[in-house]
Amino acid sequence: MRITIVLAVMVFSLAIAPCFEAIAQDLPSGRQSSTNSADVNLDDLGTLDESGAIDIGESLIHPASPLYFLKAIREKIEMYIASSNEEKAITEIEFAQRRLRETNALIKIKKQDLIPQVLERYKLHIKEAGNFASRNDELTIRVGEAVARHLDVLQRVYDAVGNPRAKAAVRAALERAEEHNRMLVRKLELIPQQELIRKVALRQALACKFMMREASSSALNDTERAFLSDKVKMCKEGIRENLQDELNEIRQKRMMMRMESGRSQ
Repeated sequence: MRITIVLAVMVFSLAIAPCFEAIAQDLPSGRQSSTNSADVNLDDLGTLDESGAIDIGESLIHPASPLYFLKAIREKIEMYIASSNEEKAITEIEFAQRRLRETNALIKIKKQDLIPQVLERYKLHIKEAGNFASRNDELTIRVGEAVARHLDVLQRVYDAVGNPRAKAAVRAALERAEEHNRMLVRKLELIPQQELIRKVALRQALACKFMMREASSSALNDTERAFLSDKVKMCKEGIRENLQDELNEIRQKRMMMRMESGRSQ
């Protein structure tokens, strides 16, 4: 009986599939760039655009849409048929990306009051993705790389949001994503750890720079500034412990490129 119900819902879901956006694929990594930091001072890091920030677009079906319940049904089916931990981890990351696309859509249609609930689900998705990937180093790296790209998206979303509660929700999601990857780096053995560091170092550092900027913002109250200052302290410690060598190498490559460019002019 259960199988019959599931098959019926799947057929229904496929029938209305054109109403949904295409299933998200792994995000392109974008143009990787480097910082100009001599000592990994966050003030000397490059800009978000220099890191190869990406635009993931907007969802056609979002929480303000009358068809959103169909999307929820479809996602339950997708998770139900994901059989392995790898499939479940990738599905959760895909769901997380959908939440970000929904956030973009809510900004566009001026429904920012719905953003906090969407980003609460986003945080749950990346947590579950990390749990499913925890025993597989290669999968952990894939999850970490995807979450690092989300850091770029969240910073751009933050600047586009005006609603105070929505802005706080975006900031909290970014803090959680940065913390997620910081913890992943610490858990990995040396070789996979270095691979993940190469993929996430610059974006992690730029997220830390973003939080440092916001920690001094007059738009926050004293409690929020104190909380964010603690987050900045932790992310700086993570940079010193694990990311500094990679960021310095990136800086040196950029300096060489500038020198070569200067000679050719």
